[in-house]
Amino acid sequence: MQIISGEKRGAKLMPLEGQSVRPTAQRARESIFNILNGGKLIDDIAQPVILDLFAGSGALGLEALSRGANLCHMVEKSPDAVSVIKKNSRKLGYEERVKITQGDCLSLRAWPHQPAQIVFCDPPYDQGLSLPALAHMKSLGAFAEQALIIIETRKSETLVFPEDLVCLDERRYGMASVYFCRYR
Repeated sequence: MQIISGEKRGAKLMPLEGQSVRPTAQRARESIFNILNGGKLIDDIAQPVILDLFAGSGALGLEALSRGANLCHMVEKSPDAVSVIKKNSRKLGYEERVKITQGDCLSLRAWPHQPAQIVFCDPPYDQGLSLPALAHMKSLGAFAEQALIIIETRKSETLVFPEDLVCLDERRYGMASVYFCRYR
């Protein structure tokens, strides 16, 4: 696993070990960022605040920082994953630009941080966590107005989007479906 592009291109990331771990495939991650950089869904990936829910190793958020994002808030409940995020952030020199909230994003009581313009939601597959997590974080004020939400699920999972969450684009990569959405 490595950073694909930007100022830290080619930097190797420490993986998160374990059978329950399923990082976003490098091909899918590259495609997600190509779409973001294409300008159709967001003007510019540079400068926004990123929120990475279910952050795992932190690869999505760290890729965004390498490509010019200002700051990335990562929410992760696993202490082992938090340790890996810290090590990867330190290795890339991003300790000051990565803010970690250790906990379950479904049970956070407040979001005292700046709202995010880009949100990655990549929960464990087949648990139905993405839409409840997004609804909860939205209720806490974690998203900026017109934030772009990127959701990854297993392609066999069916998402029934609530009325206020509009799916702008959907892509499939191997066993994954990636949805690009925006709250009304």
